[in-house]
Amino acid sequence: MPVLKVTQKWRPSLALVISLVCCALVALPVLGVLGARLSSNQFVRETERSLLAQAAIFAELYAAAFAQQQSSPEIGYQLTPDQIERLAQDFHPVPPSLDLFRGWVAPPRPDPVETGSDLGLPYDAIAGDLSRLAASARKTTLSGYLFLDHSGQIVASSGEVTGSLGDVPEVTKALQGETVTLLRYRDDQTNRHLLNSISRDTSYRVFVAHPVIVDDRVIGAVYLSRTPMDLRKFLFQERYTLGLVAAFMALSAALVGYLMWRLISKPIRDLSAQSRDVATGLKPVPDPVRHYGVRELADLGNNVVSMASTLSDRSAAIETYTNHVTHELKSPVTAILGAAELLADAGGDTSGDRHKKLVSNIQEESLRMNALLERLRELARASAQTGPAQSTLADSVTVAAGAFSDLTVNLHSAAQVTMPLSPDQSQIVLHHLLQNAQQHSATQIDISYDPASDSLTVQDNGTGISARNHDRIIQPFFTTRRDAGGTGMGLAIVAAVLDQVGATIRAEPVESGAFFRLSFGSSGSSS
Repeated sequence: MPVLKVTQKWRPSLALVISLVCCALVALPVLGVLGARLSSNQFVRETERSLLAQAAIFAELYAAAFAQQQSSPEIGYQLTPDQIERLAQDFHPVPPSLDLFRGWVAPPRPDPVETGSDLGLPYDAIAGDLSRLAASARKTTLSGYLFLDHSGQIVASSGEVTGSLGDVPEVTKALQGETVTLLRYRDDQTNRHLLNSISRDTSYRVFVAHPVIVDDRVIGAVYLSRTPMDLRKFLFQERYTLGLVAAFMALSAALVGYLMWRLISKPIRDLSAQSRDVATGLKPVPDPVRHYGVRELADLGNNVVSMASTLSDRSAAIETYTNHVTHELKSPVTAILGAAELLADAGGDTSGDRHKKLVSNIQEESLRMNALLERLRELARASAQTGPAQSTLADSVTVAAGAFSDLTVNLHSAAQVTMPLSPDQSQIVLHHLLQNAQQHSATQIDISYDPASDSLTVQDNGTGISARNHDRIIQPFFTTRRDAGGTGMGLAIVAAVLDQVGATIRAEPVESGAFFRLSFGSSGSSS
């Protein structure tokens, strides 16, 4: 039966598919969490950057207004030479530095301390303008603005806050010439309502304290704060874009699901249906699945088809052997039964010669049956699957020739030539070939190895094989020596052994004797 072949093409392995799916399943939530954290951190940085820019502008406006009222202040912190040198540079940016991943969120800002003292000049003169400026800017930026004097007392604000913030750490540092940014929890955490605006749902605020410098002295500070954008508000603002992303992810998930179904689930169901058809006998040899998906399933499908083909061949062989055995055993059984009936009917009147002939017939037919059954057992053993093995040709010929002292066996090959047969298999093959030659009156056998075709030739000088029997001589139970007790199983056993390693045997015509060629092809090896 011809072997069904499947077109070979590259397919991803099942391990690769499962690995990619697992990596995706693990990566998606990790990326989601990381993306949320990165987004929140970016929102904080953007708010900090915006407040730093506003603080620098308001500080310059504050300084300009103060300088108009008092040209050379004698109040406030005197900058150090290093601070003066840094401020003298053309560019001295303050980069955002807040980091939610590694940063620390401080407690809510303390309330201002009421001092009861007047601001004094020139702060009184500029307080109104600064307050109006802060209130106007707040309408657009939604930030909180406080203008402080050199002691931390509030000069102007965007709201109604009064008092002193001189003890607040970031204000203290700003009054010493440093720009400070800080994250603080909001002070309304315990009173927040579920229906609060999502724009105010962030639990912390960004604070920036920036010094106001006039003539190398810190005459005050601007103190800004704002709640950064919340992730949920950002998601609401980007809902259309996120909708497109969600649709893309849904399509991607559907595609992955389809691929898993197409590459794994469907081929497995098809293979299951194939196996069921083989088991029920509906299709002894199933057709290959059109699409296997992954390499492992393609190998499995090919093995299923190969296994079904082998089982079908063996089933057909068993049926054939059964028919042959039934036919071959019928003749000796009939002869034995006939001789036994004659002996039973004749009683004691059978002459000695006739009695001996009947007994001899029974013995001969019994021996023929025994020989036939022995060959069948040998054929069954030869048909059993065996693993790859090797044997040396010279050693195998020496052992096999030792059992046939009447034959002259000549080996024409290098000593290191090997056959893809186990020592037991090589003995079975050579034994039957030598026995077949001896039974056909051969006295000399020449065994040669042809490295070009990787084949072994066995030629004897016996009676040979007729031309019409060349194609039949290997068939089980075919024999030209039936009258001499031949079973027709010897060469069939040789063919069965060779078939297990992908080798073949055929009889080729010669002028005298018999000539057999054992072709190993790629299965054989020689050194």
